[in-house]
Amino acid sequence: MDSSCEWKEDLAELFYQVQNVDEKIFSALIEMFRLENISGYFSDDQQKNHCDQYFYYGQNLTQIQREQQLNDFIYSFQKILNVIQKIKSHDFNKNDYSTQENSEQRQNIIKKINDDKQIIEFLKLLVQLTAKDEKLIQCGSNSLNLLVEMKVDLTKQSLEKIRIKNTSLIGGSFVRCNLSESEFENVDISGMNLNGALLYNCKWKSIKIHELNKLDGHSQQVLSVCFSPDGNTLVSGSQDNSIRLWNVKTGEQKSQLDGHTNIVNTVCFSPDGSILSSGSDDQSIRLWDIKSGQLIFRLHGHSNAVISICFSSDGLTIASSSHDRTVFLWDVKTRKKKLILEGHSDGILAVCFSPDSTILATGSGDFSICLWEVRTGQQKSILIGHDYAVYSVCFSPDGTTLASGSQDCSICLWDVKTGQQKFKLNGHDRIVSTVCFSPDGSILASGSDDRLIFLWDVQTGEQKSKLVGHGSCVSSACFSPNGTILASGSYDNSILLWDVKIGLQKQIFLGGPREAVLEICFSPDGTTLASGCQDSSIHLWDAKTGRQKLKLNGHTNVVMSVCFSPDGYTLASGGGDNSIRLWDVKSGQQITRLDGHSEWVQSVRFSPDGTTLASSSNDFSIRLWDVKTGQQYSILYGHQQWVQTICYSPDVEINPFVYGMQRLEDKNPNYMVILALSKLYASLASGGNDKAILLWDVKTEQLIYDLNGHNRGILSVCFSPYGTLLASGGQDNFILLWDVKTGEQISKLEYHKSTVYSLCFSPDGSTLASGSHDKSIQLYDVETVLKKQNFHGHSSGILSICFSSDSATLASGSDDKSIRLWDVKTGQQKLKFDGHSRGVLSLCFSPNGNALASGGRDMSICLWDVKTQQLKYKLDGHTNSVWSVCFSPDGTALASGSVDNSIRLWNLKVRQLKFKLDGHTDSVWQVCFSPDGTTIASSSKDKSIRLWNVKTGQQKFKLNGHSNCVNSVCFSHDGITLASGSADNSIRLWNVRTGQQKQILNGHSKQINSLCFSPDGTTLVSGSSDNSIVLWNAQTGQQQSQLKGHCDCINTVCFSPNGTTIASCSDDKSIRLWDVQTKSEIKSSDKYKEIEGYMKTPFFQYNHYLENVNTNVPILLISQTLTFQVRNALILQGQFSNYLGLDLLPLFKSKGSCILDNQIELNKIDY
Repeated sequence: MDSSCEWKEDLAELFYQVQNVDEKIFSALIEMFRLENISGYFSDDQQKNHCDQYFYYGQNLTQIQREQQLNDFIYSFQKILNVIQKIKSHDFNKNDYSTQENSEQRQNIIKKINDDKQIIEFLKLLVQLTAKDEKLIQCGSNSLNLLVEMKVDLTKQSLEKIRIKNTSLIGGSFVRCNLSESEFENVDISGMNLNGALLYNCKWKSIKIHELNKLDGHSQQVLSVCFSPDGNTLVSGSQDNSIRLWNVKTGEQKSQLDGHTNIVNTVCFSPDGSILSSGSDDQSIRLWDIKSGQLIFRLHGHSNAVISICFSSDGLTIASSSHDRTVFLWDVKTRKKKLILEGHSDGILAVCFSPDSTILATGSGDFSICLWEVRTGQQKSILIGHDYAVYSVCFSPDGTTLASGSQDCSICLWDVKTGQQKFKLNGHDRIVSTVCFSPDGSILASGSDDRLIFLWDVQTGEQKSKLVGHGSCVSSACFSPNGTILASGSYDNSILLWDVKIGLQKQIFLGGPREAVLEICFSPDGTTLASGCQDSSIHLWDAKTGRQKLKLNGHTNVVMSVCFSPDGYTLASGGGDNSIRLWDVKSGQQITRLDGHSEWVQSVRFSPDGTTLASSSNDFSIRLWDVKTGQQYSILYGHQQWVQTICYSPDVEINPFVYGMQRLEDKNPNYMVILALSKLYASLASGGNDKAILLWDVKTEQLIYDLNGHNRGILSVCFSPYGTLLASGGQDNFILLWDVKTGEQISKLEYHKSTVYSLCFSPDGSTLASGSHDKSIQLYDVETVLKKQNFHGHSSGILSICFSSDSATLASGSDDKSIRLWDVKTGQQKLKFDGHSRGVLSLCFSPNGNALASGGRDMSICLWDVKTQQLKYKLDGHTNSVWSVCFSPDGTALASGSVDNSIRLWNLKVRQLKFKLDGHTDSVWQVCFSPDGTTIASSSKDKSIRLWNVKTGQQKFKLNGHSNCVNSVCFSHDGITLASGSADNSIRLWNVRTGQQKQILNGHSKQINSLCFSPDGTTLVSGSSDNSIVLWNAQTGQQQSQLKGHCDCINTVCFSPNGTTIASCSDDKSIRLWDVQTKSEIKSSDKYKEIEGYMKTPFFQYNHYLENVNTNVPILLISQTLTFQVRNALILQGQFSNYLGLDLLPLFKSKGSCILDNQIELNKIDY
């Protein structure tokens, strides 16, 4: 027997020695070692006293029984200590058992100890002991690796101060764990789930993770990325017309280069790094000085968009290609054209110089690649092999090989000398838009419209790794000069930085679905989750750990539906092979096959008593089967198209088949409907391609609610077991949860990266599972998902907000027809006003704060008494939607602007119309009083701004300058300046006295919807459809900072009267508060108090604090893809860096962590 087998058997034998120890003893020991010094427990002196202190006795025991229990405890305690002493000198405490070399031995150990509860508890104890004894760090680290690989449930664990070193935790789930003050060194955390974890004062260094950072800043698609020659800077070009320079180490944006008037398609550094070139849809090439950020020169010549540019290796020549089918070679010094290369019959999408700059390669929409002699401009050869357009070409560093990526989804490697194809690499299933060699030429990276990045071995042509992280097409990829980092740009507006070394390592098998998950179903006891997949397989998963229990093979086409029998012993499945199959859940064996349908089986469902199975199909029929005999006994016809889904009602009086057919008869033939029934409210929910969910009363057949929130077709709806909640998912990739009683949207879960095909609640309603085209299954804790978040309550886009005069209350109006008043300090809703019959478009508090005015789509203006919470009266007169209301400074008058093109001035004392101000020729979007109350400013869709005399009602000035509708106007505090924001993406400042334009502020990439001056007049804030908020210096017009957090159009921004806070509201249905001084989003004060309370607690164990703070995060991800998750983790102080020395905090932040260092005044906390 060799030495490896000896240590393997010895280790297993050591573990076996704790098999008979009571599990409760391990918990007692963990608590004991947590609070006491470990060293004293290896002597016999005080063991009995300490054990007596921590041991919990049973009730009603005699003294003799208590003594016996205590002795048993001490005996087990001593046994555990003896095993720990032996492990201290074992290889398990010296070597890293997670390495590939130890894979076989590790798997053998796992087979022997898997599911042994006592050994699992012992491994957890070893992990905890790393916090107390540095001599046990390696065995504790190896223990944690084994626990992760065995998929032991490690969620909600108290793991404070553990010290983990030299191991792999790939794919480990540590959801809502407390890892505060933990120390990690040389640990691979790729694919780790840290959602909702507490990470206070951690020291994580030399961390391995395949993702390094996510760079957010662009408001539209990122089309090109390029590293500087020194590797310290990354440049990106975007569809938002901007170029941005990033610090690679910190992830921070260094500068932004504006000048192009259209999409920036391509960016490239000169070899010495001093010049940046960019090409755009505006048909120009621009040269920029990197040091100053100034434009050096513009090169004009192309008659269509410039798609690709490349510097020669000596930096003297730039090649540019265009949709105009030409390539220009430019002399960098003289800035003149040297040569024009013509020969392609379609747009030229890619250019690349060979390393010695003697050859230029071009890829074209004509499916060909051309090689050109740079000196003469003569065509050397044409490479034919792709079936569609060639989007990218790249030379290997030695110049012998050319790689090309194509619309035909393939990558070709060509021998440059012979022109022969060396390899054709297949793996992507959509356009390959970018290819790039590593600096040593051994690796080729490819990015595709399938959202994936592949790393290929150039010598063998084998795929070595798959990088998953982007939410949309990957447009560009580039290696750093030293080859350690890969940057990728995407249509999801982001740039990702990847660790190449970690990305190339052979990853462990994570055991997730290999293809799209089309349906999921919980077993009746909630312990097992079944999934049907596009690869014809069925999987049974442990619903708690995500471990695969069984894989059922038999179907020869996609599995569309799975369903457990009521007793949980049988699983039914239906698929694209037109068959239905019944499976024994325990053994995984097929019981029988039911044939009869002539097309795909879309849905199978057991009757409540389990004796009948119903199936629906693309053959337009529903069939009923006897489960015991497998015989078909009935066929139900009535549908005119595919029967997508069926559902039994728990109420025998309701016939869902007939009801569903009645509702579907008149639908469009291409209309797809998903149905679900609720037990409690006898409701039927239907969702379809029209994006709407309809909630019906089954008994009366009346529509209860029309639920709108999805923006694409709905593929799944599911009621919770008690019928109080409805979940919906579909082609827009997210899940919505609805309150069945009120019809309000409760929560939005945005974690899948592709279509959500299936939803299912666990039988007890505590867990929601979702299956997706992204090949993953996500599980969510329903209780935490339902927790109310601050300023969340509106079920539609929020169109208007306004602070009360004391800054204590914030009012919001929404398209859900409601007005809500919020406590600014706590974020809790104080009041809700219902009175408008359509959406609320505008709000304004009276100067004394006692009244609130609102204007709506119902053409009315409402005046509300804030103290009595009653509607005081309505002002009617407008003949179309009222988009703006504004109180005069003395509170005696109200101005209103409407889509009926008019402005009305109301006398509030007599509640009568004082003036109707006509002049605008299109909708009036906003009205605003000057600080002295003598002037009203109005903005309009007619592109003009008008100033009106309040006393006479006459027009004073008409301000022209904007080239599109003017959405917002606002007076400065002194009344001298008026700011205006427009759909032409600009802000303009005007002199109120002369009517002359003073300044133009550019920075937003989409229309400006709202403006507001700070009370002291020094700052102007703007909100835009580009989802950003910008703060400007009102004197100089310079941009001070940008606030990002909203994920949809920003409708209103507003300063609090005390000037300390900015409020913003958005179509994303949220309101956010921002601290003016720190330029960061404000969380509620209650959360800070809880955080401060935690910091004063030396050993913080898991409690309801985490439940209150961390919501809406998946508790389990079942997937073969490594997806690092750290959403809503709380991070305070500490160190997080990888083995290259790069700070990982920006990555954590980009993935949704809450970085608290800048949000809490640490000097005020009493430790």
